[in-house]
Formats: sequence, C-alpha cells, structure tokens
Amino acid sequence: MKTLIKYIIFAFMVSQLGSCIVDTELREVPKDFLSPENTFTQKVVFESALAELYRNIRNNLYMSGDSPEFHFQLGIDADITTHILPDGVNGNALYQEYRFWNTINNSTGWVNTHWGWFYKWIFLANVVIDRAEDDLVKWKTDDEKNEIVAEAKFLRAFAYKFLAHQWGDVPLVLHETKAPKFDYVRTPRMEVYQQMKADLTEAVLYMKTVDQQPGGRAPRAAAYHLLSEVNICLGDYQGAIQAASAVINDPNFYLMTERFGVRKDFTFNGYSYRGPQRAWGDVYWDLFQKGNMNWKQGNHEAIWNIQMNLTIPGGINDINVAGEGAFDTERHYCGFAHHNMPDKNGIVNWHKDTLSGRPATGFCLLTSYVTELIWQYKGDWDKDIRNSEYNIKREYYWVNPASEFYGMRVSRETMALPSEYRQRTNPSFMKCVEALHYGTRIDANSGQKNDGGNIYKDWYIMRLPETYLLRAEAKFRSGDLQGAADDINVVRNRAKATPVTTSDVDIDLILDERARELCLEEFRTCTLMRMGKLVEYLQKYNEAVKLNKYQLPAYKNLFPIPHAAIEANKNADLGQNDGY
Repeated sequence: MKTLIKYIIFAFMVSQLGSCIVDTELREVPKDFLSPENTFTQKVVFESALAELYRNIRNNLYMSGDSPEFHFQLGIDADITTHILPDGVNGNALYQEYRFWNTINNSTGWVNTHWGWFYKWIFLANVVIDRAEDDLVKWKTDDEKNEIVAEAKFLRAFAYKFLAHQWGDVPLVLHETKAPKFDYVRTPRMEVYQQMKADLTEAVLYMKTVDQQPGGRAPRAAAYHLLSEVNICLGDYQGAIQAASAVINDPNFYLMTERFGVRKDFTFNGYSYRGPQRAWGDVYWDLFQKGNMNWKQGNHEAIWNIQMNLTIPGGINDINVAGEGAFDTERHYCGFAHHNMPDKNGIVNWHKDTLSGRPATGFCLLTSYVTELIWQYKGDWDKDIRNSEYNIKREYYWVNPASEFYGMRVSRETMALPSEYRQRTNPSFMKCVEALHYGTRIDANSGQKNDGGNIYKDWYIMRLPETYLLRAEAKFRSGDLQGAADDINVVRNRAKATPVTTSDVDIDLILDERARELCLEEFRTCTLMRMGKLVEYLQKYNEAVKLNKYQLPAYKNLFPIPHAAIEANKNADLGQNDGY
C-alpha cells in the first residue's frame, strides 16, 4: 500500500503526458521541461503510471460517487437490488432515471460513462506497454521490464473483460493513442477474448506472486483467475480448469475455515443493544472486517483488493465533497433508514455506532432473490453461515431509550408510517457495514458516530471462492458434473451448507452459489451478461421489472454502443448492437 500511495503523486502528470504527439522521424528529446520522452525513462515512472491506472479502477468502480449507476457492475438493479418497493412506493426519483431496463438506449448516461472508463484504462495500460520498449528507458534487467509490461497487459485484459462481456464486438486498441483518431472499427468479441488470452498468457509468466506484490496491486494469481474466465468464453474448458487450478493449488491460497484476524474475539449484545455482551461473528464475518481483507493481513483467500485508507493521502477521495469518499455501501445498499424513523408516538429512533450502517435515502432494496430464495435451498436457512445473523441482518429494533418500545423489534404496528416497513427494515448484508466507525459524522439524535454511509475496507476484486466457482463452471461445461459438484462443495462446506450432488449442478446453481458467496463483491451484471443470462434474471428476480411487467428482448443481454462514440468516429462506421 505504501508503495502504491508513494507513486500516486506522479499519476496525473503521467496520464496527461501519455496523450502527447511524438514525431517518429525527428526524435528531439527535450531536456528542460517534462515530456513523454524524458519522463518515461526509469522504472519509478512506470510504477507511477500503473498507480494511476489502479487509482482509476478503484475510483471508477467503487468511489466515483454515491449514485447507484456507478455501482451497477456489482448487480445493483439487476438481480441483487431493486428500486421499486413491493407495496408500489417508488424509490428515489433520480435513481429511476438511470436504470429502467426497458428504456436503455445509446444515449443512456451510465452506458457512456462506463464505456469511457474502460477505454481510459486501456489507454493508460497501452502507454506503459509501448513506452517500456523505448530504448531510452533505463531498465536494470529484462525481468524488471517484463514485470511492468505483464502487469499492464493484465490490467488491459481486465478492462476488456467488461467491454467484451457487456458490449460484445468492440474496438481493439493495442497501442498508445498519440493523436486524434476517428476511424475505429469493432473487433469481433471472440477475437477480443483471444487477445485477452494472449495478454494473460504473458502476464502469468512475469507478474509477481502475491507474497512479493505490494497491497492493492494484482498478483500473478489474478491473471490466472481472469485467464480461467476468458478460456470459458473461448470454449477452452480444459484451459480454464488449468488456469483456475494454478490459483487453487498455489500454497499461498486457501479458504479460511477458522476464526481469524482483528475481531475474532469480538463481543456484541445484539442489534437491540440490550442485554449482556456475547461472542459475535463467524469465519465468513471475519472475512469482511477491516484489517482482515488482504493477503498480507493473513487472509489467504484474498487474491486482489482495492485499497482504501482514510488516513493516508491518496487512500480515498475527499470525504468532504458531495458524492465523493469511500465505497458507500452502508448508505445505499445496507443502511435502510431504520435509524431515523419515528415510532407511532413520534419518538425518532437513534443511530448507533456498532454494526450499524448510516440511514439511507431509499435508493434501492435487496431483492427477495438474495434475501430469501437462495437461502431456502436444501433447507439450509439455519445452517448456511452466510445466512446467519452475523452476515445478514433481518431484525431491527427501537434503540432510543425514550421510546416506549425500546429494545423491541420494529414492527408495522409500532411504526408511525407502517407503509414504510420494508423500506426501513429491508435485510442488510453485514459484509458492507463497518463494525466500528471512524466518526467522520455524528448523529444529531444519539450523539454517536458514523461515517456518512462510507466504508473504508480494502474491498475484494477477486477472492478464492470465485476461482473455485469458475473451475466448477468450466468442469460443468466440459461434462464433468462430479468435478463441478466437488468444487462447489468446497465453497459450501466452508459455509456449513448441505453438499450438492451431480444432479443438482447446472448454470443456475452456479449463479446461485455465486450470489450466496460473492454478493456485492463479484461484478454480477458482467457475469450475467457473459453468460447471456441478464434478461432472464431481470425477468425472474428484478422486482421493478416484474412489477411493471416489462417484457425485455434478448438483445438487452448486450449494452448499446454509445451514441457519442459513434458520432465522434466520423471516418468509419462503428455500427450498433442489434435491437438498439
């Protein structure tokens, strides 16, 4: 982490230099001002450029702002959350503008935003890849250069993961753009996957292993993990199995099965805040405690995390600027406004510090798919630890001592506005809530601290259970049902869930298990689109789609090519995905 932060101070300068024009016939190298030629000459500058790329990944996917459109890759308003309440009450009006699946078109703002993000990552990666080959660069060894280039190629492939899965055929840009270009053409999706495979095949040769890589930067295992996914897309199932096995068989990685880390001895008196303290948590809860989430903190299933730290410059965005700050899962996806609701006598409930997310504004609610349906499988409601009270909060209490209902569970009968019951008490994934807050905000009623709905955890981008589920998918698609069941059961056994059999295994089971294990971690929307399942799952599980009786056509398994990109590309026809 310290290494990553050290280089961020150079990042903006480097990213701007990358777009300068170079005359390849007359190479005049300036000496008295900064330019690409006299800047990209040593390893520290390439490290800086990579730091800028990592900063963009973190900020774009997790910290761009507090509107749900910025987080839809995590399944927001797909099958994980919805913005329409089952009693017919609409959520936040601004939110509705972003995500009505029946009206998405090539001018939809968030489609343009995400497209632009991924091509910026590709630009930054290409700057590193191309300039590393310049003979002006003072590399100490070939290995030093190869490690830098390999990491950049991994990050380029990571950007193309989103583009190829979600837009299909897209422009394949493999070199630094040094001058305006208006004649891009789209490359067939399978060719994009082939290029990703080529990049990742090189990356796994030279990237540093997890024990050598600074926190926040992807290790070699991340490249193998992504290579497994890409091979599935290419139909190379044995290659996918081999790539996933390279991670699973690496002694650096294994599932955590015992309590560990900073809060393994944590005690709590329950969400009613009454009664004696008792032991609290389980190993799955431990996985999501700040201080436990990195490999170097003893978490051996953490492959790659973003890094956030409130106290280090560059560790987060400015929390004092509206829409900025850390990952705001407490505010929108878990803090369901239970703190500031009045009881039927008008006494407003209190915010509490411990294990309480900030009151939300009703942007979205978790769907019944992830709060009910997937936990009923094999009768495991009370068995699967991922569904325990430590990991999903379903009981909300009156915690203001002035209320006559103090210590009692919130009910429609005790609320001033019973119609808001679900909005106020929707289940919460406790992985997304800080156990104890820094105190960047103070609740006006209770006087207790909160962080405005932000969390400062080093959130997972890749975690080992997903690698097992990728290998299970590859085995299933190759016809090895027993092998697929065995891999799924590795994940389920840690959760103390009932094992599955070969007759249980299909793609829907794998998607359900991904939801149980990886909810609000995996890029769920991207996964559904990779599998061609987005429309199906919207129709089955998104309550807004069901309530409004939208009939979504199959072509919405891909996003439209943004109108702005088509218009800017004046010297060639980018075309458009079918149906848009």
